[in-house]
Amino acid sequence: MQNRIKVILSRPIYFWSFADYVEGAQNPIQNWYASELSEAARFQFDSVLKNTAKIQNQLQWGGSKLLKGEPKKYGIWQLDFNADGRQYRVLGVFQPGHRAVLLIGCYHKGRVYTPHNALETRQKADREEGHNH
Repeated sequence: MQNRIKVILSRPIYFWSFADYVEGAQNPIQNWYASELSEAARFQFDSVLKNTAKIQNQLQWGGSKLLKGEPKKYGIWQLDFNADGRQYRVLGVFQPGHRAVLLIGCYHKGRVYTPHNALETRQKADREEGHNH
């Protein structure tokens, strides 16, 4: 008699949707993704978003935190991942309905963000809505 294993495939449950912040014709996340990330970094970023979307409570997202100081009053959080020997950061804000708007991607060394204006993007985002990622 043979042992049989029944495999049941199911679709993952996603609690969060992600959107890119767009200013006019500029999409900082799309530009960063296409021109600043290597193939390995893009894979890592995609994996982080996919896995994070499955976690209902954003306080349990690994590698995520609400920023302190001036950015805190705008509700800016950062999602971290490492690739190519760099510490990448994706800055974002939350919207109702389990939607996270990705504002800008950057990397971080010490207390310096590259690009240097990464934190200023949130003020611009107050005037425009995000678009689906």
